[in-house]
Amino acid sequence: MIKQIYVVLVFILCSNFKISAQKDTITQRIVLIGDGGSLTNGRHPVRDAVRKLIKLDKKTTVLFLGDNIYPSGLQDDELYNYNDGKAALDSQLAIADGTDAKIIMIPGNHDWDEGKRTGYEGILREQTYVDFSSGKSNVNFLPKDGCPGPVEVSLSDDVTLVLFDSQWWLHQYDKPGVESDCDCKTEDELLGQLEDILNRNLKKLVIFACHHPFKSNGIHGGYYGLKQHIFPFTDMVAKAYIPLPVIGSIYPIARSLFGTPQDLPHPNYTNMVNKISAIAKNHPKLVFVAGHEHNLQLIQDSSFSYIVSGGGCKGSRVSHTKKSPFVAALPGFVVLEVSTNKNLTSTFYTVEAGATIAADSIKRAYDTTLLNFSFIPEPVQDSSVRVVKPGIQFKDTVNISASEKYPMLSGFKKFVIGQNYRPEWNAVVNMKVFDLKKVKGGLKITGVGGGKQTKSLKLVDKNGKQWVLRSVDKNPTKALPANFRGSLAQDLVQEFNSAAHPYAPLTISTMAKALKIAAPDPELYFVPDDPELGFYQKLFANSVCMLEETDAVPDGTETKSTGKIITKMLEDNDHRADQFAVLKARLLDILIGDFDRHFDQWRWATTDTGKGKLYYPIPKDRDQAYFFSDGKLIKIASNSLMPFLSGFNNKIDNVEWLGFSARDFDRLFLTDLDASEWEKTVIEFKQLLTDDVIRSAVKKLPPEVFLINGETIIKKLISRRDMLVEAAMKYYRFISRRVYVLGSNKKEYFKVSMKNDSLDVKVFAREIGKDTGFVMYERKFNPRTTHEIQLYGLNGNDLFQIDEDVKSVIKLRIIGGKGNDTFDIKGSTETLLYDIKAEGNNIRSSGRKTKNRFSKDPPVNSNSFYGFTYNKTKFPKVLLGANTEEGFVAGIGFSRTTYGFRNLPYATNQDFSALYSVSHKAYHLKYFGEFNHITRDVDLVLKGEMQSPSLNFFFGLGNNTKITQPVSSGYYRARYDAIELQAMLRKRYSDIFHFSIGPYFYHYQGKYGDNNDKVLGNPASGLDSADIFSKKTYVGGKVILSIDNRNNDFFPTRGVIWNTEVMSVAGITSGSKNITRYFSDMRVYASWSDPASLVAVLGLGGGRVYGNYEYFQAMSMGADQNLLGFRKNRYMGRSSLYGSLELKYKLFNIKSYVFPGPFGITGFYNVGRVWLEGESSKKWHNAYGGGFYFLPFNAFTITTFAGFSPGEKIFNFSFGTKVNLTF
Repeated sequence: MIKQIYVVLVFILCSNFKISAQKDTITQRIVLIGDGGSLTNGRHPVRDAVRKLIKLDKKTTVLFLGDNIYPSGLQDDELYNYNDGKAALDSQLAIADGTDAKIIMIPGNHDWDEGKRTGYEGILREQTYVDFSSGKSNVNFLPKDGCPGPVEVSLSDDVTLVLFDSQWWLHQYDKPGVESDCDCKTEDELLGQLEDILNRNLKKLVIFACHHPFKSNGIHGGYYGLKQHIFPFTDMVAKAYIPLPVIGSIYPIARSLFGTPQDLPHPNYTNMVNKISAIAKNHPKLVFVAGHEHNLQLIQDSSFSYIVSGGGCKGSRVSHTKKSPFVAALPGFVVLEVSTNKNLTSTFYTVEAGATIAADSIKRAYDTTLLNFSFIPEPVQDSSVRVVKPGIQFKDTVNISASEKYPMLSGFKKFVIGQNYRPEWNAVVNMKVFDLKKVKGGLKITGVGGGKQTKSLKLVDKNGKQWVLRSVDKNPTKALPANFRGSLAQDLVQEFNSAAHPYAPLTISTMAKALKIAAPDPELYFVPDDPELGFYQKLFANSVCMLEETDAVPDGTETKSTGKIITKMLEDNDHRADQFAVLKARLLDILIGDFDRHFDQWRWATTDTGKGKLYYPIPKDRDQAYFFSDGKLIKIASNSLMPFLSGFNNKIDNVEWLGFSARDFDRLFLTDLDASEWEKTVIEFKQLLTDDVIRSAVKKLPPEVFLINGETIIKKLISRRDMLVEAAMKYYRFISRRVYVLGSNKKEYFKVSMKNDSLDVKVFAREIGKDTGFVMYERKFNPRTTHEIQLYGLNGNDLFQIDEDVKSVIKLRIIGGKGNDTFDIKGSTETLLYDIKAEGNNIRSSGRKTKNRFSKDPPVNSNSFYGFTYNKTKFPKVLLGANTEEGFVAGIGFSRTTYGFRNLPYATNQDFSALYSVSHKAYHLKYFGEFNHITRDVDLVLKGEMQSPSLNFFFGLGNNTKITQPVSSGYYRARYDAIELQAMLRKRYSDIFHFSIGPYFYHYQGKYGDNNDKVLGNPASGLDSADIFSKKTYVGGKVILSIDNRNNDFFPTRGVIWNTEVMSVAGITSGSKNITRYFSDMRVYASWSDPASLVAVLGLGGGRVYGNYEYFQAMSMGADQNLLGFRKNRYMGRSSLYGSLELKYKLFNIKSYVFPGPFGITGFYNVGRVWLEGESSKKWHNAYGGGFYFLPFNAFTITTFAGFSPGEKIFNFSFGTKVNLTF
């Protein structure tokens, strides 16, 4: 009996042990709060609920999902609403006070100033406050610096959080791009980095977080029920049950078709979701979390779970569907919990605010287990990658060519594309084999990188030193727009890669060392098909690469990116860049013809001056050194479109354009040095770079390659070195035309004085109790070289002083920046002051040429020292075209675009063309000029046309005119000379709404000799021949209202363009009458996908002329109003009204090697009429038809259609480009 009791006791103990062993405990907790950017009666109920209910320990991460401040993000601290935003932000950041929990905050569209033009500045303000000013050490704002991410945050060995700024993708204005310090600068780079992160975390649970949900049953998801169509105001006021059937449907339908990029149905949003989802589908255990919708949602499909937690401070309508186990239109939050048994559970809490915390209604509304990730299936092996057994032994060296993509050419193809460096690419070279386990004592892969065309692998050795393995050959696919990929254009770009020397980077370090320039010393390797590469095996197997240190400095200390040191220098005036070292590095760029020198092509090392940091540059990525093509196509391109491709020749050509990629870099890091310092540095450069140094550098080419062209490269380098002084000083004069002088976020004293004929500019660091400390900037400016100087105070209380004796043609712009700045302007040089009115700025004195440009808007202080744009001149522009109305048209054109200070999109744009119709012996001169910001916010727009003769049709006046003669005979041509001039003052209220007003002039002269056998010469036309064959001149004014938010003016698929004109003129010659003319035309473009498959175009227009009008002033209806199926001016009268509907459907993409592009069909129906006094017609004319369109490269249009209207058949074929060519 006792034995049996022992057995039972042992069994019970073992059972308890087993149960205890299986007990599931929480390892990670993620609290999801989205859209919490405002307070309720001074409180934040959702935050209070989290603190009250949720355990905030070291296992807990609170993730704010964007829209952290309503309505427009964190405003400038000088604005009245700054404190409101700060209070809402502080309330959220205090959620983990006194606990061990971590806080991560990601941005939303409202943090980007509601997606407005100033959004980028807003997101930087919010990040700065969260990371530095809030005083919270447990808070992190991610991604940083307005970059898109993705940011990988490891929460544990089993859980990875991936953060993505979705507003970056959708933002339509200024945002970090290719010039930035972001790891990902383009959408393609972002997708590649995301794929890399997911591959590295295949055996983990991944939580993908961004602001915008990838699925939603809310308003942003396009869900509008019957209630919203009948009672549309209930979305704004809950009890506003005012029935508006049909009318109530206008808003939801319009929003889904033309609405904001913030809605899921919008093509831009859909495109983002589709591209990221295509990558995410390969990860077996991934959960999407987001905010944006002001509610709580759980949506599940066969692939993923989607959580929307956007009820941080309010609730909004949401629909329930079969795939949504839970939705709630209430404020609240979601908690995800990960357990030791690898279960992921979600709990949804709703919160209804009461008068006090105790009165808040908090409900645990729903909970469920989302998934178990204890078993994650192995990924399917890509069949294109050869499976190699681990432990394979590789040879030490191999004989191989750099690439097999560039075969030798002959004949016409060689003439056009060029032989370039094809012999070098094809040369068989003996090179070392890259063994990941042996090179540098063994290397570990930390990630993938790469630019537009190059792929690279980030590595670290056992000592922590970082390395990068970069491919020698390039993939042009990523550098091309999608519509050019897989075509002749892609192959041409690939062919042009042969103009880059594959082994050029090996030669640079020797020259750099002689010039005392820090530079990496790359090593050449062949990367075999090595399974140790893991996920990167397919990407790098059997390729030729170069290995170099990431931090190529003698002491091995960590270097900084360009973006980091710019931030440091702007924060503190003790930190500066060594501009002499920068100049030497840039001279080396010019010498070797390296045109690809943007911000990301540099690292920076640091020396300590005792007071601050001095940064010196380390140039990297020498892929374009010695770029040279002997083909005619590159020659033509370098003469017009891309002058920076002039190439590595004996002479240094187009040195101004050789600095195109470095246009902003040079204007930040080469501002201190004057002409004498440049000349001295160039002479020293030449002395150090002897013939022997050049020869020893080029000798570092593989011996097999040096034999091909090494001596030629040596001769070119020597020749270019010998003419470097002339080229460098030419470049100095170019970048010195407009100079930026920067202060910092500390206090500075800017002093401008005269020294002989030059302007002397000094900047002092202001010390406590006095204006001057150490000199941080000094330079003398020659007015023959410099046209404009911009002084930027940035933050701090700065003093700007211009001495009384200053008199110069150099224009000065002073941008005060934040702080209480003082302006003491006594000189008589043109000076413009920019600052915020609300600040305590003091204009102590003001010269007679000083203009006050103070504004209440913070952008007046924005930094304008990025974004330098080259002026563009195009001549000659050859213009060719043909259509059924004018026949063959040929001409020549000239255009010039200039850029200036804050003149967006440009300062001036002028275009002149002269066209000639061969078949009709008529010419047409056209001029269009835009001069933006001739005053603070007004543009001048000039337009002029001269036709001799005009080629318009005239079929008579009235709604019932008949065509009794063959149109092809020319009988209905109305030939007269015309001159039209207008000068409009334009106010741009936004990017899409413009108002213009100005004088208008029109001159008409009809000649009987040109019309005696045509309709105007026939008395039956009803026109007075004595009147119409005379001179008529009109002077008056015109008003134009324009709305244009089309997504593309070449082939629009969404948006509206609506132009309305009112013109009133007085006749100033005998027989000329006073008239007033009103006309309006609207086109609405709608589509449902990106890229669009089906596009609907709805048109509506019409107008009326008042007074005793002439036939050429009548309202018309026809092809000139884009009414297909009618001829130009088919019906004319006092009033007109018309409507049109056109459907365009893409059938397929033509994957032609030569001309790829979308091909589709089009169908249209048009209806309209005119009215004329004394005519009782009730007829509405209609036309219908269809045809085909083809858009090669999405840059050209080829269209053909057949149109039918009563009594007429019109067939049309047209070829056009993004340049509009009409007679």
